[in-house]
Amino acid sequence: MALFTTTIRQLALLGFTLVVLPLALGLVFTVVQVDRLAQETRRLLDDSTAAVESARLVASRALSMERTAEQYLLLGDVALLLRYEKRRQPLHQEIERLEALDRRRTLAPRLDELRDREEALYALLLDLEDDQVGHRTLTPEQRLSPLVRTIPQAGVRLAGDNAATLGQQVAALRQRLLWQALALIPLALGIAVLFATLVTRPLRQLSAAIRRLGEGRLDHPVAIRGPRDIRELGRELEWMRRQLAALEEQKLEFLRHVSHELKTPLATLREGTDLLREEVPGRLNEDQHQVTRILQASARQLQGQVERLLDFNQALAPLIEAVAEGHRLAAGARGVELALDLEPGACVPGVADQLRQVVDNLLSNAVKFTPDGGHVRLSLTRRGDQVVLDVCNDGRPIPAADRERIFQPFYQGQNAGRGPLRGTGLGLSIVHHYVRLHGGEVTLVDPDGPPHFQVVLPAAPCPDIPGGQGS
Repeated sequence: MALFTTTIRQLALLGFTLVVLPLALGLVFTVVQVDRLAQETRRLLDDSTAAVESARLVASRALSMERTAEQYLLLGDVALLLRYEKRRQPLHQEIERLEALDRRRTLAPRLDELRDREEALYALLLDLEDDQVGHRTLTPEQRLSPLVRTIPQAGVRLAGDNAATLGQQVAALRQRLLWQALALIPLALGIAVLFATLVTRPLRQLSAAIRRLGEGRLDHPVAIRGPRDIRELGRELEWMRRQLAALEEQKLEFLRHVSHELKTPLATLREGTDLLREEVPGRLNEDQHQVTRILQASARQLQGQVERLLDFNQALAPLIEAVAEGHRLAAGARGVELALDLEPGACVPGVADQLRQVVDNLLSNAVKFTPDGGHVRLSLTRRGDQVVLDVCNDGRPIPAADRERIFQPFYQGQNAGRGPLRGTGLGLSIVHHYVRLHGGEVTLVDPDGPPHFQVVLPAAPCPDIPGGQGS
């Protein structure tokens, strides 16, 4: 219900905010993830550089200490032993650093063995007696060089592993961003469609209500659901509809009174002119007969105009029956059966002659293009605020090349009609023109089947005029 207390502007701003929000969150998430990847890239690059450098330092220091140990064994110089001792701590620190950089623990066994062998070598150097110095050399099992020879290459492999790890992280981030886009873009589009519907649906209802008012269909209440300002406009339109309906009723009441008041003196006038023409008061000369004929014709014309004052809402059923009666003779001569299914309460606002012409042209075409012994069916129904007239026959389907042009003036299709005279090609164009003038539509239903034309017109209350034509 909160949506219906907002205005169109507020609803549009809310929709825009909700559409942008997931995209903004996605952008923030992307920035955070890319920043993390950048930090991880810098860390892995630093670790790779440090691993290569640390592996090189471990190898060079171990080899240097091995040479110092051999020199001490050959020369027995205590300064060499002190130099060896001084280099032990940097070597062990570099080994620990390389172990810390080796997160997969691929170098751990070799570094542990190097540490143990170095400690054994140092213990050997400390335990030597003075008479043993100058007479000893290192055995292969005591040397450090076999263990450190491949450590620099292992450091390079660690850098390669870091690069591979970085590639995997980039691929994983790309996949996450792809799934994020696949989730957020449809979500944003869904929110946009939702709010577009919330905004446009009441506008469409408003447009339909205005169209009904413009067509004079005042029997349908205006009820608009949506934002507050649109509902307020809908209430204004409903007020205007009621005012127009009241004015329409006042007009009808006025015309009823006028029609009723004029009929009595007109009837008296006609009766008087009839008596004069029949020479009841006395014989008339030729000039007087001419005057009475003019008076009688004018009175009859005036009475017809008075009777047509309220003749703008037409009941179609009697009109269709009258038109069909005029075609029964021609249809019966060819064995064509006319079937009528007419709803009495189907009335439309309009001009009787034009509506009669619409029915006559459609029925004439239907009879003309129906084979001998076929059927022509006319049905008239009211559907809500519309009146629907269907005219069907058993003729051949209208060719595809003709369907787009059948309502054009002077166009005659490929199917040759029955009858002594060739048509002018104006019948359906007149139907189309008159139907559009009455605010309706005429269409060809099911183009691939037998001809079936449908006329849809706005409905109107049926005339019920005291003292009108039927009185």
